[in-house]
Amino acid sequence: MKVLYQKILDLEIWHDYYLGQPNPPKLPANDYDISQMLALVPTSECLRILRNLRWLFRPQSRGASIYAHVEPGKSGDWQTLLPVNRPERLTFWLLVRDRYFANFTNLSLTTNRQQIYYFSNLWGNQGHALFLTQPLPSYKPKSEYHLGQLVNHEGKTLEAWRYQASASVKPNNNDWDILPQSQYVSEQDRLTKQGLSRIYTIPKANPGETWRFTLQDVNEQVTFALDVKIGDNHQPGDAIACNLNFTGQIPGFYKLSLNNRQIDKFVLCDPITSSEAFALVEIVLNQSLVPPAFTLLQNQDGNTLIKPKTYVIRCKNRATRWRYRYEKPHGFNAANLPNFELIDAKTYVTKRPLGLRLQPDKLLTDGKDQYLPAPAIALIKPETDAQSRVTTIFSDIHL
Repeated sequence: MKVLYQKILDLEIWHDYYLGQPNPPKLPANDYDISQMLALVPTSECLRILRNLRWLFRPQSRGASIYAHVEPGKSGDWQTLLPVNRPERLTFWLLVRDRYFANFTNLSLTTNRQQIYYFSNLWGNQGHALFLTQPLPSYKPKSEYHLGQLVNHEGKTLEAWRYQASASVKPNNNDWDILPQSQYVSEQDRLTKQGLSRIYTIPKANPGETWRFTLQDVNEQVTFALDVKIGDNHQPGDAIACNLNFTGQIPGFYKLSLNNRQIDKFVLCDPITSSEAFALVEIVLNQSLVPPAFTLLQNQDGNTLIKPKTYVIRCKNRATRWRYRYEKPHGFNAANLPNFELIDAKTYVTKRPLGLRLQPDKLLTDGKDQYLPAPAIALIKPETDAQSRVTTIFSDIHL
């Protein structure tokens, strides 16, 4: 008997440090390989679900792929051997294998152990690809923007070149880099990271009352419930602390409610299994919730047809000001260096940030038209203001 497997999903990770900020819809070349820097690893719960469905997970150079055990359908389409007749969710840890990842990736330089990046096919973020990131916000005048922040504006993606306490009515070239429109990992994708237990304090409780805690997963199913009955000896109107134990819950995005009112949302993770994870990727198999463009499956006459898709997580490369430092006076003046800001007799720096690239399109030249080396990713020097806001990031090159 011939066993047939068909690809149902490609999970691709694009990083502009390696790709060179391509203009969409140009896709990565066939030799693009991100596997040495980023890896997708199924959670133990995901492996169990894949086994039950008779699906296979395979790492790839661009990310990973999932193959479904299939058989020919009546209409000529492929259908899964086992029907997917209930909501499922596949979860994967995204691991970073390069210690300099934060240096060349346009994300916060501050590590927050209470948060984790989270990507989902429920966001419905569709453009020139099916993105698992949340859509970038639109540009808003008078808003506060931080260095490196990304926004959408009139069919373009803008990257803030400096901190702006109150943005101008229209974005200008001195404050923003203008890029082809795309979707990137941003701070909007960083959510609260919840461990397996927590204390929640009900501010006012009275004897005889019952307070009900519930946890709802991305499939809108209640996976945890706890009734807290207030004892007769409790002082009326006083607060009461409740211990919530989430042991046994599958990693993923959840909403916590108290008496049917949402009080929190978070990504639930076991601290031990998620300690090295940069992000959690959650793929929902639920035709009633997943946007049509992202749907992998279609139920038909009791069978499940496959609708193969490619999901994308795209990272923006970090832009820095390239600062060239000489051991001896370089001998140039401002007229010799039109593309640089002259700092002193031994130092000059690019006037604007430039994206860090594995292979720059072209190298800069000095005052004698000699080619200058591009910076190494290990040497970046953030500078902050009195409020600890990052105002400039330099890449130092010693000559």
